[in-house]
Amino acid sequence: MGYFIRGRIPAEEKNPLNRFLIALYRPLLEGALRRPKTVLLAAVVILAATLWPMNRLGGEFMPPLDEGDLLYMPSALPGLSAGKASELLQQTDG
Repeated sequence: MGYFIRGRIPAEEKNPLNRFLIALYRPLLEGALRRPKTVLLAAVVILAATLWPMNRLGGEFMPPLDEGDLLYMPSALPGLSAGKASELLQQTDG
């Protein structure tokens, strides 16, 4: 935002962009407040219309997974000798 907002910032009522956005938003807000049941019904219809696509999303992009193998990666203290680490790995692999 620092690149876009330079100099003195005009007051909220004098900012032309703010006045435009308020003029655009106010009729929508007043219409929604006049008909709250219609707005709620429209929201429920939109939600219901998205349920089927939402359940299908991701299925075609998911590759088949072979989850039969687990990787076990033991950790040891930093001062452990190479021989002891090798012995530890052999014990845990078996």
